[in-house]
Amino acid sequence: DRRHSPPTNTVPLRSSSLAAHHQQGWWLSALHAPMLLDSVRAALASRSQTLLPSLHAEGTDCYRLFHGATEGEPGCTLERFGDLLLWQTFRDPPDMDPQELLPRLRDLVEDETGVPLRAVHWNARQKRQRSREGVLVPPGAPLLAAEHVGSEIGLKYRIDVPPPGRDPNLYLDFRAARRWLAANSEGRDVLNAFAFTCGAGVAALAGGARHVTNLDFSQSALDVGRENARLNGLPAGAFECVCGDALPALRQLAGLPTNTDRRSRGGRGRGGGRAGNRRASGRGGGGASSLAPRLRQRAFDVVVLDPPTWTKTAAGAVDLVRDYQSLFKPCVLATRPGGTVLAVNHVASVELDEWVDSLERCAKKAGRPLEDVTVLPPEQDYPSPDGKHPLKMALARVAAG
Repeated sequence: DRRHSPPTNTVPLRSSSLAAHHQQGWWLSALHAPMLLDSVRAALASRSQTLLPSLHAEGTDCYRLFHGATEGEPGCTLERFGDLLLWQTFRDPPDMDPQELLPRLRDLVEDETGVPLRAVHWNARQKRQRSREGVLVPPGAPLLAAEHVGSEIGLKYRIDVPPPGRDPNLYLDFRAARRWLAANSEGRDVLNAFAFTCGAGVAALAGGARHVTNLDFSQSALDVGRENARLNGLPAGAFECVCGDALPALRQLAGLPTNTDRRSRGGRGRGGGRAGNRRASGRGGGGASSLAPRLRQRAFDVVVLDPPTWTKTAAGAVDLVRDYQSLFKPCVLATRPGGTVLAVNHVASVELDEWVDSLERCAKKAGRPLEDVTVLPPEQDYPSPDGKHPLKMALARVAAG
């Protein structure tokens, strides 16, 4: 029980020393710790004046405290998830013993924000940080409650310490989309495709949606989603979870033939026979399931489309750079006239204007032209000096006539 534990947590090292890493020549691109701490301090100071008080006032305790890509130290982030302070490195870690760095990061956050934190955890996202001999391998953060939750816009979400190299349970950059869903879903039927832990579905149902269908390839992610719905007292009967491959599922819901249908008729459907080696789920991880069960054609008022960057399954491939249209088309066809597709693309190399143009062309070609497209930027804890966020979100409204 964390209530009977001291409010600290550090990540121990293996027996090998940092000097050994230097001798191996592996630490060449390490973050310089003093500069890193200065950058984090500046980011905290800029957020503490107005942003964090406004988030706290609305019931949000999950947010990004340091966005290294635009705040001085690319390759790392610092985030708060309720009682958990999560430090993530996407490149080589800093040139400081984590037993010293992590408490200093926690102290910085507590001093600048006044927020007490129970646990701090380092999530090394690069595989070589976790598996190479002698590399620092952080354990979990044992001071978290067994059912630790974080809050966003007054809604509760289960937050676990992420497994090494995997995403947290809640994508913080998607808060603007969940906020929109909470404010615009009343009385609507919502499809949440690539649902992961169903954060979008929870926000929609809490906002008064008539029914939410969450679709994901990971049963374990959907189980967390059901727990999130329960934590918020949402009606289980209106919160449907479908475990299966989104590629054939979206086509079935749109009334389109699937690759399996084509092969059964002797056709040469794209992706026929290609074995999947990555899950077609949300941007995070989890246990996999089989292809989607047989689904009837249905229409929705809102469709959320937040696919992974690239994945390959037995039903085909998801490729947000070369073939976003293959996902967007069935979503548009499954959207009622006047409804909205909340489309998401988080590939940094994809230009926003070109992507939006491709959505408009795809919808027109499918016979369901768009009335308008509204770009939804990430919120202020994801600063972008040039306004070119890697995460792109578009509210594509299907023409009513």
